[in-house]
Amino acid sequence: MHTGESLAGAAGAGLGDDRRLRLLWRALLASLALHALLLALLPMLKEAQPSRFVPPPLMAHIAKPKPLPAPPIVEPPPPAPAPRPAAKAPRPAPALAAPVLAVEPAKQALEAAPVAPAAPPPPAPPPAAARAEPAPTALAGPDPASVARFRLELMELARRYKRYPRIAQDNNWEGRVELRIAYAETGAMSSVTVKRSAGRAVLDEEAQAMIRSAQAQVAVPPALRGRAFTLEIPVEFSLKD
Repeated sequence: MHTGESLAGAAGAGLGDDRRLRLLWRALLASLALHALLLALLPMLKEAQPSRFVPPPLMAHIAKPKPLPAPPIVEPPPPAPAPRPAAKAPRPAPALAAPVLAVEPAKQALEAAPVAPAAPPPPAPPPAAARAEPAPTALAGPDPASVARFRLELMELARRYKRYPRIAQDNNWEGRVELRIAYAETGAMSSVTVKRSAGRAVLDEEAQAMIRSAQAQVAVPPALRGRAFTLEIPVEFSLKD
């Protein structure tokens, strides 16, 4: 019993191996056939692919320059018409001769009238001796350089006596006063006047007061004595000073 079953089992196992081999060969043959088919269809697939578009080469052509337009022909202006000859003025009609007046009666009256003797001319006055009178010599003015130095000295000294009025500071009053100072021949100050006002009387008065105070401390140099002269001095009043 056991021997028969063993033989049957061995025979069944042998049949199973043959079946597997056949299936393996079939699969191998199918794979080879598929690869051969792919190798045969590969050239056809390459031809069927759309060819890549290659743009044509660019061609550059040099265009000929366009000819410039011809300049317009300017026609010369027509000649001006010749001036017409002026019309001749009509000749004036001959004037009629004036009637000749009778001069015989007048001539007879003149002959009858007595002729008065002409009066002798008056004697000419004796020529006066011409005297050459010397022209008056103009007095020379003061030396400009000396005047400028004295003006600077007076201005420097006047700054020491400058006072800003309290009422002008409280009201924010500012301005510029221009003074004219006159000196006599003796060297003394003759007058101090306001040439140009600052617009505030208190500022004008303070400017004159500071010049008078400075004048008492400065003397006119000898080069300026003997000649009258004037000075113009500006005085600034500013709250920023």
